[in-house]
Amino acid sequence: MNRIYIMLAALLANIALISLASCSDDENSGGQPVIECVRLTDPEKADSTFTDATVGQMILIQGQNLNNALNVYINNQDCYFNSNYNTSTHLIVTIPADLVVRGMDENVPLEIRIETTHGTASYPFHVIAGYPSLELYKADLELNADGIPEMRPGQEVTLVGKLLHEIEHIYVADLDTVPLAEVTEWSLNDDCTTLTIKMPQSEIPAYGVYVLECYAGNAYCGFSKSPMEPEVYDVSTDMPIPGQKVVIYGKYLTNLTAVNLCGEIDIDINTVETTDAMDKLTFTMPEQLPTAESNGILTVTTLGGRATLPFYRYDWIYEDFDGNGTTIDWGWGTNNFGGNPAWGWPALPSSCPITMKSGNFAYFEAYTSWWDHNFLWNAKATPEGIDPKTPLSKIELRYEVYLHELPTIATTMTSTITVFKQEKAGIPIVDRATGETMPGQWMSVAVPLTEFAPSAATYADICALNVGDGDFKIYLGYDNAGDLVIIAYDNFRLYVKE
Repeated sequence: MNRIYIMLAALLANIALISLASCSDDENSGGQPVIECVRLTDPEKADSTFTDATVGQMILIQGQNLNNALNVYINNQDCYFNSNYNTSTHLIVTIPADLVVRGMDENVPLEIRIETTHGTASYPFHVIAGYPSLELYKADLELNADGIPEMRPGQEVTLVGKLLHEIEHIYVADLDTVPLAEVTEWSLNDDCTTLTIKMPQSEIPAYGVYVLECYAGNAYCGFSKSPMEPEVYDVSTDMPIPGQKVVIYGKYLTNLTAVNLCGEIDIDINTVETTDAMDKLTFTMPEQLPTAESNGILTVTTLGGRATLPFYRYDWIYEDFDGNGTTIDWGWGTNNFGGNPAWGWPALPSSCPITMKSGNFAYFEAYTSWWDHNFLWNAKATPEGIDPKTPLSKIELRYEVYLHELPTIATTMTSTITVFKQEKAGIPIVDRATGETMPGQWMSVAVPLTEFAPSAATYADICALNVGDGDFKIYLGYDNAGDLVIIAYDNFRLYVKE
């Protein structure tokens, strides 16, 4: 009987050993880990595998015996993964946004490597930082026999862009991007944003395209044999105060020959500041202002052509406190007006420190006490110089604001503005171009009209909301009272973005 018990115990022990061995085999998947493919995590796209991806992308690594992963490396860089999403056949990982890729370091291995408790698996894989782009080119042009600046065969040209990684070929092409000649001499800066090339010795077309063939894709940049036509996208303030700095933003802003304001005022180009990137022109607004009869256009002229933007559009003025705004009924407030008295309020006090002005402005000078620095006008009409069908998303409310000193008691200070009877609170007192508060200077503010009337789709829609009193208000907002705040507002207008 005892012998039977001994044999039974031995049998049970052997079964337990076999079971443990089986569990051990399951745990180690019984073999070498293998990566078979990489795909998206979406089950519906399980058949769409790839060997290239972009930084920041989540990927699913598929294979065999991938369980019990200890480390995941991409380009030999350790990547975090959640072990809860690690099975024998799958592992999910997000490629780090700061992963070093080819182009940043030419020596990184292009592979995924998974280290498990029972072996290592690797898989060829190419990660890119993004897709290359070209923004502009720069070239020193010499005068030809006819006195016209033009590009020469063999001369140096600088291309400026982003993510100019893994360049394979560079071509000069025609406007249909058909290659005309390959560029064989070039160098790239360390952060892959500036490419210096030597033009081929072949004849340069009047107009052409630089084509960069990179591993991640192609990048293009048009060029011309003679100076490129300028482009202007924006201006820091389209209705500046005399003495205020004005910045024009654009492209190919070089070889400057003229800056004209509204067909009436020429800026001395010797005083205009330019940049090596050819993307800005800076000048100071003169004392002379465009008249209401001007053409309302800022014109930049270079050797390459002309570019224009709206500037001092009197038909877009809502209120400039000089009689150029829309009609009103009556109003009240705690403010003064620079210049002549208006609506029965007194003129500027002798303590006003503002010397730069373009006529009258709404002026507030008082200690904050929860009922101060406010202004209201009733029955104010809407500007008629804008097509009623214009999408509201293309229109901004712009105005100039002057804050003499930063508050010391209040930790936050903002403007609350009502136009068309629509209120917008919490507007930062900062310059739209710099994003900074500039005490003692006029700053330009721009607020999309959609932030005043989110439900309105067109200019006609927001005009239809302008019903009743309290159409135009200015209020100062702050979190603690007691500061002596000197602030002024001027040139409220609409601006239609092109």
